[in-house]
Amino acid sequence: MSSTRTTSRTSDAPPRNDASPKDDASDRAKGFAYRWNRSLGGLAAVAIALLGYHARWICDDALIFTRTVEQILAGNGPVYSTGERAEASTSTLWQWLLALCGFVSGRTDTSNIAWILGLCLTAAGFLIAVDGTRRLHANPRPTTSAPAQGVERPLLPFGILILLALRPVWEYATSGLETGLGTLWTASSWWLLVRVRNARSRPLILGACTVVGLGPLVRPDLALVSGVFLIGMWLVLRPSRRMTTAAVAAAAIVPVAYEVFRMGYYGIVVPMPALTKDAGGSMWGRGWHYLADFTDPYVLWLPLTAVALGLVPMLRGPKARCGRRVVVLTPLIAATLLLLYVIKVGGDYMHARMLLPALFLLLLPVLSIPVSRPLVPLSAALLAWSLVCAVSLRVHTVDGVGAKTDDERNYYVIFTSESHPTDSDDYVRTHLRTKQALDEEIAAGRRTLVYYGPALEGTIVKVPLRTDIPGRAAVVGVYLGTAGALAPNDVRIVDFWGLVNPIGARFDYPVTKPGHSKPLSNIWLVADYADPAAPLNTSRTFAEAHDPTIEQLAAARRALECGALKELRESTRAPMTAGRFWKNLVGSWRRTHITIPPNPVDAERKFCAPAGS
Repeated sequence: MSSTRTTSRTSDAPPRNDASPKDDASDRAKGFAYRWNRSLGGLAAVAIALLGYHARWICDDALIFTRTVEQILAGNGPVYSTGERAEASTSTLWQWLLALCGFVSGRTDTSNIAWILGLCLTAAGFLIAVDGTRRLHANPRPTTSAPAQGVERPLLPFGILILLALRPVWEYATSGLETGLGTLWTASSWWLLVRVRNARSRPLILGACTVVGLGPLVRPDLALVSGVFLIGMWLVLRPSRRMTTAAVAAAAIVPVAYEVFRMGYYGIVVPMPALTKDAGGSMWGRGWHYLADFTDPYVLWLPLTAVALGLVPMLRGPKARCGRRVVVLTPLIAATLLLLYVIKVGGDYMHARMLLPALFLLLLPVLSIPVSRPLVPLSAALLAWSLVCAVSLRVHTVDGVGAKTDDERNYYVIFTSESHPTDSDDYVRTHLRTKQALDEEIAAGRRTLVYYGPALEGTIVKVPLRTDIPGRAAVVGVYLGTAGALAPNDVRIVDFWGLVNPIGARFDYPVTKPGHSKPLSNIWLVADYADPAAPLNTSRTFAEAHDPTIEQLAAARRALECGALKELRESTRAPMTAGRFWKNLVGSWRRTHITIPPNPVDAERKFCAPAGS
């Protein structure tokens, strides 16, 4: 037997070669297509990493996350200021991911970590998303041994060219915000949707549902995307009732558990910035303006027309391809719903930021497309647009009085005088006088409220702090993130714009610029934080921007001690106990819908009126 094997291996007979030159060329073409298609994701990831690094920065809002992370690492819990439970972070997962990185690295200031991590997650998201699209186009032919293998055709970069051409995509690849995490989550959800269409593995399906269900913790508005993707998975798989129940439980367990924590710990059902920005309201006119502010400077209708033409052949075909059409339509429907929501709430004050997730979803099925004669010239035209866009198309709006949308990166480059503001110190240097005044009060042992104002005219105002406010001092943050960066953890931050202020967030001002429509008037500021025993002339100087009267200040102080407004303050400031958690939990819905008249006299009338009057 041994000699037989040896003879077989060492036979002098010439090897048989039945392959023709044509077959060799075909094999080489298939090998090239195989390698090229698998390299597209890596090339896209490298490209966005380089472009994102070129535009690296963090914004003031990124420092809101890092301040909360510092409090977590200091053992004070997920709060912005000790002694007041307010959820400043709209992205729960991003906040805790930064906390994990800070814990592992031993760094309490995670501002540098934030932009580096965001860039890495964005690059990983591009890699995974392009690979998901490659798998979609592989035309899998399931068998028992190879459930998702098929013959691949060469793919042309298509939608990925649009993303790489847009400067806002480069800028928000860093920025210190949750955009990179959102990109990775969306890409992973897409990859899993494509992957499970032929799966019958229970662990894979439940794992996919768990990942997709995390959308609300990436950003609350991504709950829409989670819902659409979960429905898409159900339509593709058509699981049994028992499996459906298990899948729903897998998707819901983490978001529901955190929502219970939020309601009991913070006493409301949404992050506080959602109240400040009136996330349930409607400002369709401003929303359409926000969309035009993104589409017009980059002539986006040109590449989106190409995308529509590229989608046509993917949505046609025999009934047997119905599952594939569901997979293609899922991100398109999710993108449409997310876009409509962003328009409905009036967009954002940051140029393009809130529209990038919808654009990414829209392009997922066509990030790359199979080579075909009609699509080659379309791809060439798209490439020409992308080169022009990347080199010369820009938006140049910098915040002015009344501006609806800001070129946020350019604004903070000017604000910090740094071409790449990537560290908290770049922002602290813009408020050195405030920091010096705060440090002087702390060094002298005076419990003082320090304010940069009035009316932001450069005057540093100080007023004694209330005795029941914990902390060595307090500082008012017009730039909330910067105020958090310049103050120690045991200094109370008083948010001027209401993002983490339980009173200001509920003012019933009309929202004209999300996040910047509910200023905390100096009357309320003094009433809530200043020592009532302080000389009135100090308080009047402190509040002169709004020309207060003794009666207004007294009315604000009385309103804060009445009815629902008093209970609201207790829900955030009373010590956290099991009883307090339960009271917060059962009253969270009611507290979420409390509104406060900005006029102290009206607020007193509303909250202090006798029952039944």
